[in-house]
Amino acid sequence: MNRRVILYLCTIFAVGLAVGTGIVLANHPWICSGNTAYHWSGTTVGYASPVEERAGGRAIGRNRQDYVNAFNGSVSVWHTGTVMNLVSGTQLRLYYDTYGRNGWLGLATIYPSGCIITRATSKANDSYLRDTSRYSQTNVDHVACQEVGHTFGLDHNRTETNTCMNDTILTAGNKINQHDKDQLASIYAGLRSAQGGN
Repeated sequence: MNRRVILYLCTIFAVGLAVGTGIVLANHPWICSGNTAYHWSGTTVGYASPVEERAGGRAIGRNRQDYVNAFNGSVSVWHTGTVMNLVSGTQLRLYYDTYGRNGWLGLATIYPSGCIITRATSKANDSYLRDTSRYSQTNVDHVACQEVGHTFGLDHNRTETNTCMNDTILTAGNKINQHDKDQLASIYAGLRSAQGGN
């Protein structure tokens, strides 16, 4: 074997090792079955602008624009920083409302067919988040970012403090890290086709 071929093979091995290591280390998907994570059928997901879920229901204590800004910021972060392509549509609904003192600040719900997510919701709970002396805008941003991240098939990432996917802190705001990006790249490898924005 000549030197060029050996160098070429060593380069391929080194690149494969570096790329493979990043993906192997990224390990916080919502598992559906075996090693398969819940995922959309493609990377294009249609989302609807954030709204109060039960308009005219119980009074929202926090400025509504705080929730709109938080969800819009999280959509922007996930859209520009990852393999996900978020477009106007109805598959992903973003809500804020007074859901009661039930133990959750935010809640993501997916509606799968097998392991394929067909629609999803992300909710911010004003029953807690209305307390602006306790929950800053950064905290609300963190909640919105995390719940949107869940709808793509990500679970919590409790080992990193620089991501909204860590549910033991509320200080990351609308920030994701390389680990989150690598995990989504791993989940959606081979599924990069457009799915539409309906």
